[in-house]
Amino acid sequence: MAPSLRSVRNALLIAGLLLAPLLLLRSALQDPRELSGFDRAVRRIGGPLEAGVSYSARTVGSFFERWLLQAQLQDENTALRAENRTLRLRMRALTRVEDENREFRRALQLRERVPEDLLAATIIGVEQSPFFRVLKLQIDRGQQYVSEDMAVIADTGVVGRVERTSDSHSDIVLITDPRSKLAVEVARTRAPGIVIGAEEDLLSAQIIPSDDPVVVGDLIQTSGADKLFPRGHPVGYVTEVEQLVGDQQRVAVVPAVRFDRLNMVWVVLSGAPPPDPDAELRREPAAARGLQPIR
Repeated sequence: MAPSLRSVRNALLIAGLLLAPLLLLRSALQDPRELSGFDRAVRRIGGPLEAGVSYSARTVGSFFERWLLQAQLQDENTALRAENRTLRLRMRALTRVEDENREFRRALQLRERVPEDLLAATIIGVEQSPFFRVLKLQIDRGQQYVSEDMAVIADTGVVGRVERTSDSHSDIVLITDPRSKLAVEVARTRAPGIVIGAEEDLLSAQIIPSDDPVVVGDLIQTSGADKLFPRGHPVGYVTEVEQLVGDQQRVAVVPAVRFDRLNMVWVVLSGAPPPDPDAELRREPAAARGLQPIR
């Protein structure tokens, strides 16, 4: 079977490609002063070819070098992005822990300020309306610790009262609930009144002013007259004032407590003991006379 033209052409091409480097190598190894005419022709023809091959090799090498470097940088960027995501998640977690610690410190400071017997409780459930308004809270204290109608306070003010208890938890009805009523007073003038829940995260209070009328911005606090909430705890701040017949005023009050941000509350187990009228009359007992160092 006779060889085809394509096979002959391919064989000649391969032979030429193999012969060209050999001729260039042969001419490069010889002394330039002893070159024959054939070798000089090979050098003259092979010089540009060698330069082109070298340039092509450098170009291809730099391309692959950049490609490998870019691939390496891309891998490093992917790893750095993953590390940044992890660090951001850790930072958010640390921020939450810091906020909780700050709230716990404020709550513990409240325990030191309040003379009543208090029990710490953690919020484990929040009942909200479709408009994200808090309706009810649930704490991790059951009926073996608390009972119904006990007052619940926080470091920022009054929260509500215990409505229902079970073995493991208790439900807290907020002061914004329409069923909630508590005796209050204006902190600035000590004018007494009653606060009633008005649902939309507001309170409605009827105040009997003494000398100074209630003004917007006044702090409303518990008076202790209902024997449920200790006196002096913030209830809210006056936002609107309406003058009624006589010396009464109806005011709108925004709660001092952000119910959606609570993590910890205090349940008032019992009131503070009454002050001892004879405490100032009592004298310190005299120091016992015992053995003293010889001087």
